[in-house]
Amino acid sequence: MIVTLPTKADLLKTDIVAIDQHHKKVITSSVQIADYFGKRHSNVIRRVTALIKKGLLKTEPSYYLNQQAKKQKYHELSRDQFLIVVMGFTGDKADRFKADFIKLFSEQEAELKQWQAGRLVAADTTKQANNQIYKLQNELKTVIPSSKRCTMIFNHIQNRITKTATGSADTKRESMTSNQLHQVTELEQQVQNHIKRLRGEGVDPVQIRDNTMAMILANNGV
Repeated sequence: MIVTLPTKADLLKTDIVAIDQHHKKVITSSVQIADYFGKRHSNVIRRVTALIKKGLLKTEPSYYLNQQAKKQKYHELSRDQFLIVVMGFTGDKADRFKADFIKLFSEQEAELKQWQAGRLVAADTTKQANNQIYKLQNELKTVIPSSKRCTMIFNHIQNRITKTATGSADTKRESMTSNQLHQVTELEQQVQNHIKRLRGEGVDPVQIRDNTMAMILANNGV
């Protein structure tokens, strides 16, 4: 798989302090630090390298493309790593910038905790919804045993839920926002209740399946 490296402009378009794409930690980057503190990026990299050599900092480099399309090194840094790097920056302006970064880290860390809590709730509702989908799948096998609508029902329903909540069926849970995870949870709860109710009423399994898909599609505004 070919990996396309970002440009420096791409890196500067991101939030100064942000949750990483896998929702595991809150980070900033040496590129953002250099830009925000008005320093040359090469000088920030030099300081990072010196701290690594002294054993005071442990971080692996990432890379971006410069204007000449040449690969350049930069570092993603956690709150503690950021503080170590900027500790030597002095002056009122530097102190104010440090405070700005720390405030942003606190805000993003609170958002990450909220996301992680939402992820746990979403995982639980997924399990409950899938239990109902599994029961429906077994009933479909008795009605249309040779149809892929049986074997693919999990994918079809979950893909439609994901697309309704995020705009794309390919969106991974770890890259969803808190709001998108909440929408997934709401939809899965509706799917669970919808299938359970219709099964209890003795509705034909094929009709349940079609009604469930239509119900998800009608909930673009959840």
